[in-house]
Amino acid sequence: MREVLYEESAQPTNLTMQRVIYVMYSIFLWISIIVSIFLFILFIWDWGILFFLVFTVGSSVLLAFLRKKIYYCVDLIFVSGSTRVVKVINFKKRKKIIIFEAKDVIQVGKITSESFAKVYATPNIKKLYATPNRYLENGYYVYLKQEGQDYVVIFECKETYLQHLVAFTGKQVIEKDYK
Repeated sequence: MREVLYEESAQPTNLTMQRVIYVMYSIFLWISIIVSIFLFILFIWDWGILFFLVFTVGSSVLLAFLRKKIYYCVDLIFVSGSTRVVKVINFKKRKKIIIFEAKDVIQVGKITSESFAKVYATPNIKKLYATPNRYLENGYYVYLKQEGQDYVVIFECKETYLQHLVAFTGKQVIEKDYK
């Protein structure tokens, strides 16, 4: 079998706006942490500040959580039959979305097809978005079964990835209404 290495990164369509929001969340996060520390010091002497302390700590946790949800891209790495999908937050921290082998793939195709609508509507199927842009006009999907769980992974990638994947799985995985 031949060796193949294919890498691709999906960037959000509004990258600069997401960067601005990420920086604003970061600023408010640090302000909230500093206020929480100050209120904790005051809390030692005055028990009436407990509500404000809980509010600032809660807002710090919420801002830290929201900050990870907006400014990211998705990397797709295909190495000789194995696909790794990784979420890259702030272009620094990497978080695995899914890793699957070519033998796990049941069907591949475009998200504009009827086959995708049927697969997407199937109950008890996990939907994974391997794209920072939730609403795609044209993209691709991979339907797979891994460890007893069905997944549909929605990609924003070039058709080259599908060509490499189909080369390792066989042409029987291409949806019937693929054009």
